[in-house]
Amino acid sequence: MFFDLVRPGKGNQPGSAMRSLNRLFLTSALAVSAGANAGWQDPLETPAMASDSIHQSLLLDVTDKGSSLVSVGAHGHVILSDDNGYTWTQGSVPVTTTLTAVDFADEKRGWVVGHDGVILHSADGGLSWTKQFDGFKANEAMLTSARANLINAEERAQAVAESESDLEIDQAMTALENAQFAFQDAEYDLETGSTKPFLDVYFWSADEGIAVGAYGMAFQTSDGGQEWYEISSRLPNPNRLHLNAVTRVGDSSLAIIGEMGLMLRSDDMGQTWTAQAAPYDGSLFGLLDEGDTQILFALRGHTYRSDDDGITWTTLDTGSEQTLLGGFSSDRGAMLVGNGGAIVLLNRQLNEPESKTVRGRKASAAVVRSDAGHYVIAGDAGIQLVSREGELLQRQAEMTGEKGDE
Repeated sequence: MFFDLVRPGKGNQPGSAMRSLNRLFLTSALAVSAGANAGWQDPLETPAMASDSIHQSLLLDVTDKGSSLVSVGAHGHVILSDDNGYTWTQGSVPVTTTLTAVDFADEKRGWVVGHDGVILHSADGGLSWTKQFDGFKANEAMLTSARANLINAEERAQAVAESESDLEIDQAMTALENAQFAFQDAEYDLETGSTKPFLDVYFWSADEGIAVGAYGMAFQTSDGGQEWYEISSRLPNPNRLHLNAVTRVGDSSLAIIGEMGLMLRSDDMGQTWTAQAAPYDGSLFGLLDEGDTQILFALRGHTYRSDDDGITWTTLDTGSEQTLLGGFSSDRGAMLVGNGGAIVLLNRQLNEPESKTVRGRKASAAVVRSDAGHYVIAGDAGIQLVSREGELLQRQAEMTGEKGDE
């Protein structure tokens, strides 16, 4: 089902956190509304329909899994390409909910996350998928965790009630208040159903991975997804801000970024987390890690570079105010993509940004570099192929398998 990410209700003030994504989700929202009169079907129990034109529909992520590409998007769509994005085939998916992110541990084993708290797994390179997890299980796990945290907070508050330290009492009362709000939210979520979406997933081995999403939702697995356990309570995110992306930084660290400048880091692969100072207090959408350099991109074109593992940041002037939502980097440079067809090209040193606009000005959500050297973009126009110089190779409506000029 469509999920409005502009924070409705639940005691939070509406913010600009995810407004830039609304345009990308608009297509799926209209489709859901149009189909409502024909009779509602549970998207978690309805297999995705076969179509020859998925590569021209809303797609929200694309990844390289070795010798081929995989892209995911609205209506449970998963498509695969073995020829650098020129032609695509459809995978078999058991749900029709919007899918937001995809990641593969190797060429065969992959995971997809999306709306309704869904997590799918493939063991055959993306040709077929099974459901491992959904929002109902997520809500139950988060309520159990919130209840335990509330009990601990109450016990802690009672223990320090007679303390002579005002600071200690204030800290305990703040923790208790946060725990009470978290428990109330968890009860509300359980009553309303599987409404919260996952927004990103990352696996650093065939067994270990993390999925993150709206309202601070975070789950981890150590057995390839047979069991997903809640880790939201480990994160220093008391306001339950949206978690937009999770990625690896360095050899043994993870980073989560989100709304309102939220940056979290784990140096033990997800066991413990600390908050980091961000160079921008708006919504952060992507973090690229390439050697000693990190690139952070965000709302309204804000882009930053760090050469000391995220301790300090310098501003990269992209020349554009379009929100950047996706990016890909390698030793040959980087490309960032976003709203209004915005593209930002970075050189081999991940510097000297050059801003361009893809013909058609469609919003883009993700990008990956193909083995042939061009970039494959997923977004509101479906799949678009773009040269290393940022020029569209062929229009989305011409994606018939005929190769354009390199």
